[in-house]
Amino acid sequence: QEHRDDAQLARLIAEGDRAAAGELIERYQAPVRSFLLKLSGNADVADDIAQETFVRVLKYAKRYDPQFKMITWLLTIARRLWLNHLRRKDNQTHNTSYEQMSEKASGPDMTLQREDQLEHTRKLLSDAMTHLTEPQRTALVLFHQQELPVGEVAKVMKMPEGTVKSHLHRARAALRKILQPNVEVIES
Repeated sequence: QEHRDDAQLARLIAEGDRAAAGELIERYQAPVRSFLLKLSGNADVADDIAQETFVRVLKYAKRYDPQFKMITWLLTIARRLWLNHLRRKDNQTHNTSYEQMSEKASGPDMTLQREDQLEHTRKLLSDAMTHLTEPQRTALVLFHQQELPVGEVAKVMKMPEGTVKSHLHRARAALRKILQPNVEVIES
């Protein structure tokens, strides 16, 4: 059902239907922006690249292949634009903030100490993620935060499933190694 709806939207967009374009953007803007925010750590950059992603989608809607999920196509375009952005930064250091990696727990019964622990854990994870390679970060974000199966991650990243699994394995191992000294802090 979702594939058919997405295919119909893509066809209508290719024919110039503005309502279909609005529906597609409304449906997928949040996951695309979230993906880019997790990669970039910068809301302005995420917004700019998300906007450019949808400009491209609207321009090239006729190229959508309905055998693939729309989200896969969108995240592929978003990732390509993100990589272009990194290249344009001319090898400047990019600090990637992953403070949104885990949603902030909140509630009336949550103590300030617990909030401080969560913030500290998020900071540790954010710092650790900056040590991963771009493919490792992207694979982790797509698999764990976007909850895409390995096959879909492979399509977005345009690499074999085995390579994605390798990036995930290496990323987890690197995070374990980096975070190991802090386990007591996180668990306390």
